[in-house]
Amino acid sequence: MARWLTNPLPEAGTAASPAPAHPPALAAVSSNPALLRLAHAKRVLLLQGPVGPFFDRLTRWLRTQGAEVHRVVFHPGDKRDCQALTPIAYSGGHDEWPAFLDELIQRLGIDTLVLFGQARRLHALAIAQANARGLAVVVTEEGYVRPGYMTMELGGVNGFSNTLQRYQWVPVSPGPRVQTQRPAPSDHHFRQMAWFACRHYWHLHWGQPLSAHYQHHRPTDVVHHSRYWVTSWLKKHWRWLPDHARVKALADQPYYFVPLQHDGDSQITHHSRFDNTTDFLVEVVTSFARHAPAHTRLVVRQHPHARGGRGPARFLRELTRQLGVQDRVVYLVEGHTPTLVTNARGVVVINSTVGLQALMRNKPLAVLGDALYKQPKLCFSGPLDDFWASTPPPSPEHTHHFIEQLIALTQVPCHVYGLASEPLHWSVQTHPAP
Repeated sequence: MARWLTNPLPEAGTAASPAPAHPPALAAVSSNPALLRLAHAKRVLLLQGPVGPFFDRLTRWLRTQGAEVHRVVFHPGDKRDCQALTPIAYSGGHDEWPAFLDELIQRLGIDTLVLFGQARRLHALAIAQANARGLAVVVTEEGYVRPGYMTMELGGVNGFSNTLQRYQWVPVSPGPRVQTQRPAPSDHHFRQMAWFACRHYWHLHWGQPLSAHYQHHRPTDVVHHSRYWVTSWLKKHWRWLPDHARVKALADQPYYFVPLQHDGDSQITHHSRFDNTTDFLVEVVTSFARHAPAHTRLVVRQHPHARGGRGPARFLRELTRQLGVQDRVVYLVEGHTPTLVTNARGVVVINSTVGLQALMRNKPLAVLGDALYKQPKLCFSGPLDDFWASTPPPSPEHTHHFIEQLIALTQVPCHVYGLASEPLHWSVQTHPAP
């Protein structure tokens, strides 16, 4: 489990705790359904993956299961990340992509597509194409539970996920299973991710274009990315001591915690009604100023991946001044998330993974976007203006069962940004242990 899980749940394959009754339509499985699909796929087509060698590591694992693996690359950054096989280069535009993909699927006899980032336009078109043909689509993202996990689901993740509505994890259910082993904690996660990102975008920026029509989902200027990550590293160290001192001073004060998300993230653009974090801040701070008890404070923390940018500090100062709560709102760049959640009176998110930390710590939680955990008995369901008063904590029984099912059905243990030499510790078992 992630480091923030104070009461570790059973690993897949151990006895499950008593759970609320499920509708009979749920299919019982003993492993992540998407990983089970990959374990038995015959011909797999990989599209874009996370920056770095993860899809190469996945290619090697799939081959050990007897699968034939192919991969499409769209630009020099993809090509640099693809070292385990000779990729298929796509040089057309968005309009030509569905026909190209359809021909490729037919010619290669593909039965499973795998991709990272369902909201990318080429991927959205690919998912529609696969659905029309009845093919399995394994969608991956960084873990709902972090660190040490990747999200892996059939059909879609986040707001497009229906895994928990289709399956129930029962560790002794009949049929095959994939035994997984969680990797040892790594202190180099951020450094490796930053290095892979810089290398990826360096090749994307300076490499020979595969297509004049390709449109990336993020800025591709290598100078921009280099400056961004250097600034992020410097700001992290500059703000470390003062912000952690503020977190320590807040321990005995009643406050609500608001972790921000990254502007441009699909969690905002595709799974919320907000255009950006500024709109979210206006709604939350205004509601807090008008309805929260006068003795409480609001702690707003920047998303770690947004450190290299300008940030909302100046905007937040002006907004709180206009609302007369400048002395009650604390803005942080750094801050230990588990500590901030543990000491908070309540947590407000769009759909951040921090929401899961709040549930595990039995904290009242308001969710303003679309999230898997936005469910009755887990989250506050009324207007935000009513959240600040006396919101009850989530149901411990339902929280435990939900997290248990979420991890077993949607999470796969691995380091997403592990080195190319790091194996994936997943083994297929035909007959599960009783």
